[in-house]
Amino acid sequence: MNPLKTRQHVTVLFALVWCISVAGPACGGTASQIKQSQALYDKKEYQKALEELDKLDSQTLGAPDVRRLKIRTLLRLGNPKNALTNYDELVQVLKHDAPPILREISLGFVLVLTKDMREQMRGAAYTALKEWQDPESIPFLEDGLSDGSGLVRALAAEGLAKLNEGRRSTRFRKALEDQAALVKVAVLKGFATSGDTSVIPLVEPLLNDSEIRVRVAAAEVLCNFKRPRGCELLFHYARAPNPDERASAVRALVDRQATEVLPILIESSEHKQPSVRGAAAAGLAHVPTAEAVTALTRLLRDPLPPVRIAAAVSLGQLRGFDVRAPLNGALDDRDPAVRAFVIGALLEQDERYEIVAGPVQALRNMNEPAVRAAVARALGHAGKSNREPARSALMLLVQDTVPRVRIAAIKSTAKIDGVDAIPLLKQSLHDEDDAVRATAGGALLKVVLPNN
Repeated sequence: MNPLKTRQHVTVLFALVWCISVAGPACGGTASQIKQSQALYDKKEYQKALEELDKLDSQTLGAPDVRRLKIRTLLRLGNPKNALTNYDELVQVLKHDAPPILREISLGFVLVLTKDMREQMRGAAYTALKEWQDPESIPFLEDGLSDGSGLVRALAAEGLAKLNEGRRSTRFRKALEDQAALVKVAVLKGFATSGDTSVIPLVEPLLNDSEIRVRVAAAEVLCNFKRPRGCELLFHYARAPNPDERASAVRALVDRQATEVLPILIESSEHKQPSVRGAAAAGLAHVPTAEAVTALTRLLRDPLPPVRIAAAVSLGQLRGFDVRAPLNGALDDRDPAVRAFVIGALLEQDERYEIVAGPVQALRNMNEPAVRAAVARALGHAGKSNREPARSALMLLVQDTVPRVRIAAIKSTAKIDGVDAIPLLKQSLHDEDDAVRATAGGALLKVVLPNN
């Protein structure tokens, strides 16, 4: 029997049993109403189902399975806020969470924003779906490929690119014809990791695309599939005089063998164009060598903050080398954003929290929301030994007055706490800001298992 139908029959049966055991003969009408509500729900007449449920007395509606039916009805009507209120009442009755329902509500807070008029809110929704990384997200991400915003379509494509089933999606492949370069690049990045050689005929024409980013991404796909022309083009672009070509190619080359790519990265790290130096700094994280550490230490003193940030992030990712000394030296960088990323790198290297505690507090109290958000993200890199003090700092940032800071703090808390973050994430579903609620919903989808 279909599991959904089974649950529906159980719901109706529960209502009837409740009426017989609790209310007796007077409950005949109530049982009929519940059955009618379920039937309307099954026929997808959700508004009528809700109207029937609203006729029930509070005691009958308080029955867990009846409350679940109302919650699901509200979600189908795109009303996760009222669904959450009813869920809170359900939890009071059960004395514990109901994970399947909580997941549905969490998804509801994300999906309601996919149709929002504001691009920023749709972006928050599709970011949450992208970060979920679950096959259940595929139909929703596919819908995002039809969004009017190229940025939102790119987010949807990036989400599909992370999933094996998503990369095989017909709509994902069709997105290679999108007008936005960002979307085409996202699709090509997915192809590059798919191992599916059937995409080669789709990719080869894009070697002549008008956008350099697309041409480089197409060459990367072909190189990954060991097509000589693709690799030759990548290495050609990596030494091209055009800085955009060079930066794009350097980013694409990082997965090649260290002996091949290290000389190019070292050379690019001294390029006059900041974007090329930044791309080289990011790439050096993938070649754990003494030469890479030397180059990154030098880039940590680059004139431009974005390059210094890229160098700090890469030093944090390197393993097998003690890179804490140069990072500690950068804790007094003149740019607060750089200091935030240095904190994240040190935490990723398991540096003692006492070393970064002072800078964390200073940055947390700065006026610029971007800086507070950056330090919130940095705290998400805390390992087990630093989890408690990092969590304490994040609890303050979760209460920040600016939504973007709360969003960063929520993500970091979910990252370091996992299932232990559920109470905070549930609380954040009540936040006044739509994007914060969607972010909390996305985080809950990742940590609440469907049947636990």
